[in-house]
Amino acid sequence: MTATNVTDTSVSISWDAVEYPAGIKEYEIYRDGVKVGTRVGTTFTESGLDASTTYKYQVKAIGNNNLESSLSDELTVTTTGGE
Repeated sequence: MTATNVTDTSVSISWDAVEYPAGIKEYEIYRDGVKVGTRVGTTFTESGLDASTTYKYQVKAIGNNNLESSLSDELTVTTTGGE
């Protein structure tokens, strides 16, 4: 996973697509262990975050057969300082 466009209140993350025989239905995105969204693609942007704060993101793939992958390794992101 990679973080891009990190600001004081938002962060965008992207990850590599998962190859799975049944196909991937969606990805679940977790911040600090709490699910914060689902995406069909491999990018996610979250806003409304606190400035100068560290967050840990993980992603889980959900197959078309509803089987779930394990959570990805954590991506640690620190938002920039607000003015």
